[in-house]
Amino acid sequence: MRKKRASGIPGDAFLSAQISDRKVLHHFGQRRLVHEVAIAVRSMRMGAGLTQAQLAKRVGTSQPTIARLEKGLDVRTPRWDTLQRIATALGRQLKLKFAASSGDDKFVEVEEPVRRRHGNRARIAAVTEGRLDRVSGSGRRA
Repeated sequence: MRKKRASGIPGDAFLSAQISDRKVLHHFGQRRLVHEVAIAVRSMRMGAGLTQAQLAKRVGTSQPTIARLEKGLDVRTPRWDTLQRIATALGRQLKLKFAASSGDDKFVEVEEPVRRRHGNRARIAAVTEGRLDRVSGSGRRA
């Protein structure tokens, strides 16, 4: 016997019809936000070289809570105070931004940490003042 191929409505048409419903669009946006927060927290934690347990201890919560947040399993959007504690624990600052809507922008943005070299300001000041204090191993110049 030959199997009949299932036929249905095309996926794009179905999705378009669903997205036009305001409730579906709202819940889709909430899930997207939860997902983007999950990705951001996980990438920042890993970038800091911390385990979930280490981050949880710094935040004052449990490792399973961090795991749920990173997996995006919670139905609710993470609370502001929780995200603030996570940001502080990772040496970050949490900011709220009201931006013009463009439709394709991400809800969550993570800035790359600024890498500072120790003593760089003193070296720049020494060069601009016309004196050189042990820059690159050279002797003192007046």
